[in-house]
Amino acid sequence: MLGRQAEAIFESIISASMTYKLLAANIQIQSPSKTIGELDYLLQDTKTKSQFHVELSCKFYLFDPRCLGSFEQQWIGPNKKDSLHKKITKLQEKQFPLLFDKHTIQPLKNIGFNPSKANQQCYLLASLYLPIGFAVQKLPKAYQKCVVGFWVYYHQLVLESHYSYALVEKKQWLQPSNTITNWCNANEIRNKILIALENKKAPHVYRKSGAVIEKFFVVWWDKK
Repeated sequence: MLGRQAEAIFESIISASMTYKLLAANIQIQSPSKTIGELDYLLQDTKTKSQFHVELSCKFYLFDPRCLGSFEQQWIGPNKKDSLHKKITKLQEKQFPLLFDKHTIQPLKNIGFNPSKANQQCYLLASLYLPIGFAVQKLPKAYQKCVVGFWVYYHQLVLESHYSYALVEKKQWLQPSNTITNWCNANEIRNKILIALENKKAPHVYRKSGAVIEKFFVVWWDKK
């Protein structure tokens, strides 16, 4: 759902660009028996004629320093079904190599795309959330720019009466915060949060005071 929204935004920007020409989008690569993968975007620089294979990804990650492993393994999806490490691994082992698969040769030839000379890039549209109280300055600068909110365990959750709250559905996550209209009070949002947690879904909550809007997740995988 979010991926389709991100694609629409990306394609609109490329279509309006004077620098890049969109050669193809969402190219299905077929073997004789099945679809083996998809290439997101093939672009060409209108001046230099350089060609690019771009994989687009829209992700929401929570930083959990308790996770064992690399720094990338500590960035996980709100419901622990995804991680930055998994995304990078998939990109390196599947998505980028697909450009050079034998079944890709003819589809690329049809549009005049030369994989041997192309640049491969990933555009990762990332929204990052830190544990409440975690100093953003501890992160590399590239990550700091992507931090948009925080996350809490339910036992850390403080809901105050002077705030308005909204539980935001996933299809709305890319919308500007000022377009959200379904605001409610602290008691109402607590009930909605509890229902989500009982179903092992980490709710995405906005809270508003005046014109200031903050975002946070409440996770169901509570501290042991």
